[in-house]
Amino acid sequence: MEFVTLSADASSSSLQILSPIGGLPAELLIEIFAFCASGDPFAPITLGTVCRFWKKAVDESPRVWQNIILDDKRSIAACQAQARLWLTRSVPLQFDVKLHVEDADNILPLLAPFLPVFHRWHQLTLTGVREENVCLSDTFSRLDILHDLSISVCDDVHGEDPFRSTFVQYSPLWPNRIAMSISLSQLPQPELMTPIRLQFTTLSITEGPIRSSHPAPAAVLGLLRSCPQLESFTLSGWMHTEIEGSHSLPVVSLPRLHTLHLRRTTLARAILSNVDVPALSKLYLVNLNVSHRITPDFFDPGDSEDEAHDYSQSPWSDQATGMGLRNLITRCNPPIKTLEMDYSDMRTKDFIYAVEKLTELEDFLIVASDLSNTVIKLLKPYDEATPISGEPEDPCLSPSPSLTIRLPYLRNLELYNCHRVSGDAIVETLMQRVKYTDRFTPKDTIQELVIADCEQFTAQHEEFLMKEMGPRFRLD
Repeated sequence: MEFVTLSADASSSSLQILSPIGGLPAELLIEIFAFCASGDPFAPITLGTVCRFWKKAVDESPRVWQNIILDDKRSIAACQAQARLWLTRSVPLQFDVKLHVEDADNILPLLAPFLPVFHRWHQLTLTGVREENVCLSDTFSRLDILHDLSISVCDDVHGEDPFRSTFVQYSPLWPNRIAMSISLSQLPQPELMTPIRLQFTTLSITEGPIRSSHPAPAAVLGLLRSCPQLESFTLSGWMHTEIEGSHSLPVVSLPRLHTLHLRRTTLARAILSNVDVPALSKLYLVNLNVSHRITPDFFDPGDSEDEAHDYSQSPWSDQATGMGLRNLITRCNPPIKTLEMDYSDMRTKDFIYAVEKLTELEDFLIVASDLSNTVIKLLKPYDEATPISGEPEDPCLSPSPSLTIRLPYLRNLELYNCHRVSGDAIVETLMQRVKYTDRFTPKDTIQELVIADCEQFTAQHEEFLMKEMGPRFRLD
């Protein structure tokens, strides 16, 4: 066999080593390196320290970097840095991930670097709290990306199967979209997710009903910051008596977000006050009302007492919801077209602010609200020189569209269980509005009106609206 002389140190040509391995073809040498890398997480780094020739061979051979081995005994930041280096060096080849996890909460930050390049991901092998081997390339097209992420936050992650995320599946709602589900006992710390830029367009976080702790606003916002491509976000939680203040929380930019759902959570104010969503068109606020104090001391403009002094069964959550919506509108003035407030109330002053600002609103649904006559009368046509409490001129006598309409594009209005507003105020307001808009802006007049289970709305009121509006008015 012919021996090839390799220099162990390029700066010292006098030191020569006779090495049989130096006579191997480059392709075979790379395969040997790749075999070493399949069992040793740092083999590519170690091999590259032997000599310049080996370092050059390792650095320029994606095949050597295809196996990525991570262990959560090391710091998450170190594992993420290793993953990013291996992913860069293995381009354009597919890669395999071997992940040893003892703490189920580490799985999302450990897998996060791989999610944006899902199209290259070939296989995932899990060890630790659970053994699993998933060949992703046998299931999904290489052109696919992960669209939807669903996170369940619960105390018993073992009972909930923390590695449901390995069973990535096509979304039941969108056959061409891939969904990933995962269970955690807590959301990752923001600093662990900040460097990551995930490609998810839909994110859902659901908190279990029995929790020893609950998601912190900073953790939720940190995860949102990692998903700048989001188009839809849902946070469904559970009510807690204490929440963190939001004074030092970052503002997260989500330029593509068009749909936002907040359900059963005391984090509504923190989320609404700290997202920049200039494209938001659909906002759903569900079951945010609570009777106990949930809001720490804030000092935002508008936090003063409600000057209207209207009755409220849930003053603390009314203020939190109203201030969150007020801050959202002030920051980015989103073009909200659909607003649903189901057991999610606001103070009169915040209703006034929202009605004045949401100029593109088309669909408005409110359930179980203490909204007053002052609020419903905001929908009347009015002369800009007339105070809110003033009476406008009769729209039937107006010779021209000289009055102003708040929510000028409102077409669908639904009121359920609104017991504080009077039937007279509803009828008077809507009749004046409909007569005026039917005459001057017919394409933007109310197309559907639903009034249901409002105590002060009587059969006489129903009969009158049915006569005047016909099929546009209905009772549920």
